[in-house]
Amino acid sequence: MATAGGTKEEYAARRRSYRALLRAQGIDGMVLTHLPDIRHLCGFTGSSGVALLLRQGGYFFTDFRYREQSAREVVGLRTVIYATSVEEAVAKTLQRRRGLRLGFDRDVASYAGVMALRRHLRGIAALLPLKGSLGLLRAPKSRSELETIRKCIDIAQRAFLTALRDVDGRSSEFDLAAAIDIAARRLGSERPSFDTIVAAGSRGALVHAGPSRKRLRGVTVIDWGVELRGYCSDTTRTVAFGKVPPLLEKAHCLVLEAQERALDMVRPGVKARKVDGAAREVIERAGYGDAFGHGLGHGVGLEVHERPHVSPASRDIIEEGMVFTNEPGIYLPGIGGVRVEDMVYVTATGPELLTTLPRGLDPSDYI
Repeated sequence: MATAGGTKEEYAARRRSYRALLRAQGIDGMVLTHLPDIRHLCGFTGSSGVALLLRQGGYFFTDFRYREQSAREVVGLRTVIYATSVEEAVAKTLQRRRGLRLGFDRDVASYAGVMALRRHLRGIAALLPLKGSLGLLRAPKSRSELETIRKCIDIAQRAFLTALRDVDGRSSEFDLAAAIDIAARRLGSERPSFDTIVAAGSRGALVHAGPSRKRLRGVTVIDWGVELRGYCSDTTRTVAFGKVPPLLEKAHCLVLEAQERALDMVRPGVKARKVDGAAREVIERAGYGDAFGHGLGHGVGLEVHERPHVSPASRDIIEEGMVFTNEPGIYLPGIGGVRVEDMVYVTATGPELLTTLPRGLDPSDYI
């Protein structure tokens, strides 16, 4: 039976992987407060809840608003509906299991939340930071997760092509961004996975520029994604509406070369920073190293930015099943910018390119 994020068998496999982490770190359980982690573990899609996974059994805590929803969605955990506070409910549930050592993910748990839970668990259980992040358990994607991500990418690509066909001489950045979002909704997406970026001309040097009322003129960076069943996509294309400055034409060629070099490095067991370095070397060798100031990529799944980190400082290792972006960029203040972003799936033998759009500057390449 399929649920919001996988089959019951997939959820069972996830619980086993989370429990393997418990055993490896010598603790008795873990408290999950980050909603994407909770959704991955048990399928809950609401906006308020806490999961407690023990070596045997586990609980999902939420309030009255999600009584019916949790009954339909939560897999593998016993649901507790609390009336006062989640911290009090957790402490009451563990009252007869004194002496437990519970872990939490310091990368995502709030300080206030941890301190409140510690106060309620005093004399019942110790709350300790986990070694490493639960985000790495979500990084390798299951078969059903990958299928959903493929559908996200398909919707996003068709939405982009639909919107691009309607661009004319009066169209603004805002018009194109809105057209992409509307087309994606009509094609079945639930929402954008982030605010769509359209930045034309010199505004392309702003890495995360929001769309303005400026008309589409010159080299334009378009970065968009959609969400479906909680999973995300993320794609960027750089398209020229009119004249292309020679520096940006050169930058576009370098970015495409950097993408290919990075793709050649992708395989299980490789350090993520080595993948970043392969792309960065191309751009640095051409003298534009200072113009490529962000990491090469990031994981995409239940969050549009998740593990693995593909950057010079990353300590992540590429694993089979991971999905991440490959998005080198060059940004020249006062002139413009170029970024091309594809999503990559890691197979046992190397990379599979999930994004299938053309990568040219000419809009006619896409129509």
